[in-house]
Amino acid sequence: MYEQFFGLAEKPFSIQPDPSFLYWGRTHRLAYAMLEYGVLNHAGISVITGEVGCGKTTLIHRLLDQLSDTHTVALLSNVQEGRGDLLSWLLMAFGQPFEGSGHVARFSQLQQFFISEYAQGRRIVLIIDEAQNLSTDMLEELRLLSNINAGKDQLLQLILVGQPELKDVLNRPELVQLTQRVGSDFHLTPLSREEVHSYIETRLSIAGCRRRIFTERAIDLIAEQSRGVPRVINVIADTALVYAFSAEDLVVGVETIRNVIRDKKSYGVFGIASQEPSAPPIAAADDDDDDEGPEAFEKESGLVDRQPSAHRRNERRTERPVSPEEDYAPDIPVKTLADVRAEVTTRTMPRAEEAEIRLAERPAEQPAQPEPAPAPEPAVHNAASAAAQKAAIGVVIIGADPRVSPEAAIRSVPEGCSVVFAPLGPMNEAVAAARKAGAEIAEAGKGPQTAGRAKNAGYRHLKKIMPGMRYVQFMDASSALDPDWFASAEKFMERRPEVAVIEGSTRRRNGDHVSFPTVAEQRKYQTPGEIVAVAAPGAFMRTEAFEAAGGFRGDLLSCEDDDLCIRQRRRGAHIWRLETDMMIREPRKMGWWKRAVLRGFDNAYAMSLHGGPPERHGVGETVRAVIWGFFIPFAIIVAAGLAAAAAAMLAPLTPAPVAAAAVLALGALLYALKILASIIRRGPFRIASWGEAFGAIFGRFAEAMGVFRFWFGGDRPARA
Repeated sequence: MYEQFFGLAEKPFSIQPDPSFLYWGRTHRLAYAMLEYGVLNHAGISVITGEVGCGKTTLIHRLLDQLSDTHTVALLSNVQEGRGDLLSWLLMAFGQPFEGSGHVARFSQLQQFFISEYAQGRRIVLIIDEAQNLSTDMLEELRLLSNINAGKDQLLQLILVGQPELKDVLNRPELVQLTQRVGSDFHLTPLSREEVHSYIETRLSIAGCRRRIFTERAIDLIAEQSRGVPRVINVIADTALVYAFSAEDLVVGVETIRNVIRDKKSYGVFGIASQEPSAPPIAAADDDDDDEGPEAFEKESGLVDRQPSAHRRNERRTERPVSPEEDYAPDIPVKTLADVRAEVTTRTMPRAEEAEIRLAERPAEQPAQPEPAPAPEPAVHNAASAAAQKAAIGVVIIGADPRVSPEAAIRSVPEGCSVVFAPLGPMNEAVAAARKAGAEIAEAGKGPQTAGRAKNAGYRHLKKIMPGMRYVQFMDASSALDPDWFASAEKFMERRPEVAVIEGSTRRRNGDHVSFPTVAEQRKYQTPGEIVAVAAPGAFMRTEAFEAAGGFRGDLLSCEDDDLCIRQRRRGAHIWRLETDMMIREPRKMGWWKRAVLRGFDNAYAMSLHGGPPERHGVGETVRAVIWGFFIPFAIIVAAGLAAAAAAMLAPLTPAPVAAAAVLALGALLYALKILASIIRRGPFRIASWGEAFGAIFGRFAEAMGVFRFWFGGDRPARA
């Protein structure tokens, strides 16, 4: 219904159990690990319990997909007392005939089937879903079946899956012999608020989504109302997509979710069903406007019971405040791999404790007050600086041009971050300005001063200052960070443990995006989502991933960021571009011809580094530059010469210059059509489109010169 509108290949929030959409939350990973442990280690009985809709059946179907031909598996989902003999159900599940035989005959037939399968090298696995419906007699009969063995090997492995009531059933005194044989067990719990965000974005990514659909506050409200139960999340999210589709809204905001909840409550048959006793409530986000946020909506609609005011105030004090703009905070859904999420490790120091230590190390901003009440903590000037202190973010600023002062770049870094200025060669005035602005200076290493060497030197100096640093921001001295970039970047990286490097949008001082020479490159380097390499002269990286990759290559003349990103990808990491503004940057004043020559050189250099499959980095740009900047003009000139010669020999009445001019005119027409197409694609009513189109097409000649300059061993053009 709405798949094409949102660019989806299939429905992402079906309530049917689908292993391909399985999200590996923490408890889901542990539950599946216990299932695998029980099967691989031949545990007699395994038990998995969980609330309704928490994903138990999906885990079972995932296990069925993974079991090999060495196992004979039967799944029963609707067995309960009063609906037939248990042995008949089991024989039917294993595909054995059972009609017309008594209880003893059925037991003997089942035993012979187990023995025959064991003789052929196959293990018997019986999975009973909704096992809380089994009676005590049925469970005791299953225990007797588990006694069937061949020497030391049990012939039947039993997996019981059910709701929390199954735990009460198994804890009955008359079933103590059964419970003593349970080799592995686990209770599945609902998702946390952070996991709900990842759950929704993961399912959207698997369904083919390449952009952001749900806003942050919309997902927060889904988490609040669903209480982290996946099936309820699916119901709300799927209905919200229908509402947005009918209203032709490309983004699902918090108001759409409110309408879904309100309509489900007022007009739905069952409303929004989630089991509150087992699902821990997720505190609503605080908001200055009493009419905004999930809490105000709960009071208005009466969907959840209102808590006592003191308890509510305690929740609001512990919850992170959410600004009104956060509803539209840019964030890109990314494809999350379950195997990568399983490798995430917990940190030794809690983040709150680390933030307290860092705040304690800061000098007091106010003298102690004489009142007996404790003095308030120093206020943080904005959310970005608080996030920087908490995340231990360091900044390395590269000085490539001695005429550019790094003072503005240093002052744009939020409080709590250490800043290191790494000059690319001798630049005394820039170094003095950096010291005056409060930055440390990285010592220049020996050998040729390349950008990679300077960045590595800045990082090493930064690690001496901040041994516990978790993230590092690389940037150019001609740039200035957006005040909210670190807050958005750290939040994204905390939720995306498989991502190693990210970048955001780069704008000019007038607010326009930094332009690229062609429309194709403009889309390539500004489209959010997974990318091959960063485009901006700056990136936000995990220090663990940076060190694991060995840092930048110091021997490269250029493309050191591209090389590092590609090496990270080969190690299994991901590189992402966010819609969030990262920095303001005014490119160096440089003629378009020199800039195009430099671009051609860098593209050819990138192709020499990583031009092979699968990246083929820089290949397309280099090929287009050579074709449009050399081969086509060369072919036009050759064709003009041949036309002149042919006219002189075969058509004496036609002047040779006229024939040559006709061919040249056709060639000029070809380039004119190319320019016209570029103008139309950029927007014919934008004045800047005309200049950009002419610069892009005629810049191919300069790019071809840069390519040949690299191919024939020339030096890299200077940026100044």
